[in-house]
Formats: sequence, structure tokens, C-alpha cells
Amino acid sequence: MSQNRITLKTIAAECGYSVNTVSRALRNDTKLPPETLEKIQTSARNLGYIRNSLASSLRSGKSHVIAVIVEEIQNPHYSYLVSQLDSKLRKLGYVVMILCSHASEKIEQQMVNIAISHSVDGILLFPHSNKRHSAELITKNQVPLVLIDREIKDFTADIVCIDDYGGGYFIGKRLAELGHQRFLYIAGPLNNDSQPKRQNGFVKALTEAGIPKKNIRIIPSKDMLSAISANTIRDLLLPVDYTAVFSFNDEMAYYAVNCLHNEGFRMPEDLSIAGFDHIRKNISYLLPLSSISCQENCNIAEIAIELLLKRIENPDLPIQSRVLPVSFYDEGTIGPAPM
Repeated sequence: MSQNRITLKTIAAECGYSVNTVSRALRNDTKLPPETLEKIQTSARNLGYIRNSLASSLRSGKSHVIAVIVEEIQNPHYSYLVSQLDSKLRKLGYVVMILCSHASEKIEQQMVNIAISHSVDGILLFPHSNKRHSAELITKNQVPLVLIDREIKDFTADIVCIDDYGGGYFIGKRLAELGHQRFLYIAGPLNNDSQPKRQNGFVKALTEAGIPKKNIRIIPSKDMLSAISANTIRDLLLPVDYTAVFSFNDEMAYYAVNCLHNEGFRMPEDLSIAGFDHIRKNISYLLPLSSISCQENCNIAEIAIELLLKRIENPDLPIQSRVLPVSFYDEGTIGPAPM
């Protein structure tokens, strides 16, 4: 099959120009006469020529490919961010390679190997966990790297993330001010840096308000995920011995909202509930859900790309950490504690 591949020599033989002229025409060199450009480009199209990106990258040292390694695609928070990254990078002339780790450290490392083996110009990594192996492998191979959404413990790299602690603290303070005394927190995965920050901020605000820790019930992530898989969320949420719920993210908050609605509870009249990520901003048909996310003037995708392109251009720049301030998006699902 390699013998049948359409090359610059094939096009040159077809239209009677030198290989150098064909190469210039396919780069749209305007110094060539318009009729020459048209003839060569038409021949290339008719022959089905596809540019050999690998050969071009070997010559230039640039592949113009950026790898985005994401934990999961089905979570709307990730899917929207990946879509933004793809759209913005394509406008800047990059091809985006999207690789999914499926929340597996082993698969994440495989995806890193694939990205590096394809000589990508840079990697945008949504870390699956606090373990450093994948990120260290990227930096050892001198591939520019930006972490998105969460830090990796004891590992330094360019990063853009939201103020997880501040977001948890804000929700805890707001709910305490509304008179709530008994709480449910639906935790996120223990293997990532965002979970303890959101939970610690939430508990800190409640503790400052005089709420005893025994009044804060916590559902571990593994229990919630098992219940979602087995369709037994009701068993986790009942009895409702709380008046306010804070969820690590909107995805799990919606599972709780649907279950509690089915049990006859109204939000916020009977229960208050808030999530994190504000995914309804981009998926308007979802039910209203009060949520924490970054401020409107902060765009995680744009900042991540900005950091990566600077790192590609100048590998010796000081490490940059961008922790984005949060906003509360009140969509009417939290209110005063019921009497």
C-alpha cells in the first residue's frame, strides 16, 4: 500500500512541475503564478493527495498537534471544556488529539505514551489522581504540559483550576446564614486534589458558624457511584435527616435532586441543594440547580491554551499557577431552613 501512496513526486509527474514547485504550491505560496497554483492544487485534489504530517513535523520540529487527555467524556463539565479546547485550538491552527483515561491510572499512562509517541507539541492533562507518574513522564520527555482542573500533589507544573476550597467555603457559609443546622455532603473521588479542598472549605465554614461536625453527614464517592450503578440512590439519601445538601459536582447533585423529587421533596421549600461546576450554563434544558463555578470573565479553556502556547514558545518560563475565583449561580434551589 505504501507504494500506492500519493506523494509530491506523483503530483509533479502528473502536472509537469518540479517537486519543489509542487511543494510551494501546496503551501499556497503566492509568489507562484495563480495559474500554476490552480493547476497543481487541482491535480493534488484529483489524485487524492493527503499531506504527510509526520514527514512535515520531522522537517520542522513541530507537529501542530495538541493532546487533550481527559478523565471522562460523559460528564458534561468535561465534555464542554474539551469541546471549547478543540474549537479554540483549531482556530489557532492546531489539530487536537482527544484521549480518554476512563478514570483509570493505567489507561491514563497509556494515553500519555500515545501522545508522546505522536510527537505532539503539547499536552493538556485533566489529572485522574494525585499520582505523579503520568505528569512526570510528560516532563521527562520535555513535552510542554498544562494541568487543568486540579493539582497533583508534590508536582509542579503550569496549571489552571478553580478555587475549590473557596467554593466549598462559600456554600457552607451561605447555607449556615440561611439557618440550616443539619447537612449532607456528597463527596467526590478521594484520589483527586479537588475533593478534599471542596469538603474542607464546606466543613470549615459550617464549623465557624457553630455547626457541630456530627450534624454533617457525608456520603463517600464510592458509595454514591455504586448506588447510581445499582439504582439504589434512595437507600443512601433516606432518611432525610438534613435540610441542606452540597454535592462535590453537579452531576451527582442531579442524581440526588431527581431521587428527592420522586420522594416528594421540594427545593428549596423542603430541602436546599447546591452543586459545583454550573453545567446548566451550557445545557439549558437541565433542571435549575444552584451551583458554584468560576466567574463569568474567566474561561478555563482560554487560559489553559494561553499557558500552553507560552510554554511551547518558551520552555524556560517560570511555572504559572492560575487559580480562578468562584461565583455562586443562584438558580433557586437553596433557601432558608424550613421551620
